[in-house]
Amino acid sequence: QSQAEMAPNDERHKEVPSSFCRAYCLDDHQNANNINTTTRSSFGYPTRLFRVTSTSDGNLYCLRRMDSIRCVSHKIVQTVMHQWLSNPSGRDKTTVSSSGGFDHPGIVRWYKCFISQRAVFFIHNYHAGAVTFKERFFNTPRGENGVPLPESFIWSCLTQLVSAIAAVHGSNLAVRTLQLNHILCTQEGSSGIIKSNSGPFGLPRIRLRINCVGIVDILEFEARKTLEELQRDDMRSLGCILLSMTTGSEITVNDIYRGNTAQQQGQILVPYFDFVRQNYSRELFVLIHSLLNPGVPPQTIRGVASSMAMRAFEELDEAHACIDHMDGSLMGIYESGRALRLLLKLAFVNERPEFGIDKNWSESGDCYILKLFRDYVFHQADGSGFPIIDLAHVVSSLNKLDAADEEKIVLASRDGKNILVLSFADIAWCLEKAYQELLEQAVPPLSDGMERY
Repeated sequence: QSQAEMAPNDERHKEVPSSFCRAYCLDDHQNANNINTTTRSSFGYPTRLFRVTSTSDGNLYCLRRMDSIRCVSHKIVQTVMHQWLSNPSGRDKTTVSSSGGFDHPGIVRWYKCFISQRAVFFIHNYHAGAVTFKERFFNTPRGENGVPLPESFIWSCLTQLVSAIAAVHGSNLAVRTLQLNHILCTQEGSSGIIKSNSGPFGLPRIRLRINCVGIVDILEFEARKTLEELQRDDMRSLGCILLSMTTGSEITVNDIYRGNTAQQQGQILVPYFDFVRQNYSRELFVLIHSLLNPGVPPQTIRGVASSMAMRAFEELDEAHACIDHMDGSLMGIYESGRALRLLLKLAFVNERPEFGIDKNWSESGDCYILKLFRDYVFHQADGSGFPIIDLAHVVSSLNKLDAADEEKIVLASRDGKNILVLSFADIAWCLEKAYQELLEQAVPPLSDGMERY
């Protein structure tokens, strides 16, 4: 998806501002039958969603175009952008990226909003391969419910969401997009499978990010509630997300509270509460009840964070396990890079046709030793002359060369007339000396290359 592009003659290119290129419409999978159909998003306006490349920095971004919006002015855009993009989420200023703005690992970063082509554009960070929480777990045929999720998985998701909401609320802002279709899921490099007896399936570790922050603030700027009311709505929305995960049914705040009296709201919630009480721990039930109980205001984000503090340690353990797994993978890549560096140096030196005025430079002295070593590593044969392809021998030899091991080996010329006994340390010294001779006489490279090695 990061490399896909629309056809050059696609009419939708005209909908993308000239400051972006290599556009790809992310709505195609939803409108497979008619790619020219503009969808009406959950925000209530005709919307197109593109993955684009910025012509200024070359990075990938998610570009959301909204048409038919008349209530948004440049002043509104600047006001809301200042609230979000000048706010470093309460972190130490030294940890905030150079471009500034609200930055949190649980929030899809918002970079910019502008008005152009009689449309409003929102620029957010692009996460390749991400799908919404609704698509991942609630994408069922019409009229059917999903499957209730295991409790350990729910606590993991809740910990990530609470961390993100706490950062937003702590910056005197409100999320306002806490919905299943605005939470992005990406699968982490596996740190193992979540084990649970409460679900019929194992689930890989999922990374959650709240998407579309700032959009509602701009679209509903004139009708904004107080910050306290908006943050209270966030907590109700969090409760609905938890209720959806535990029941397998998508439940929104409007389904419960909009147009209903407190008594009707309680009647709607009773069967859901009964299901959660019977199938999940009392701790989770009490938390959901405290967020959705119509008779009292929901808990603040600090109250929720305090009540689930011990669960946060479990998530921290999972995060550390994931980091250890990634460190191991990175170590493997680093080891491969060391071998590649040696191979490149050997390739530069071995059988170089000429070196300045010295036509036989690669066939004499230290370079001749390197040629014999190349045959020792890659050109071994058995007594009948058939090639031996032994990858273990190649990897072991390169590792010993990189470590300058004192182990001695026998190097023989192809005609068998010359035999040398040298250590890997001697060969490593020859390789470095020959390579440095090349560097001293080399034409300056066009870009930062092997000379730094």
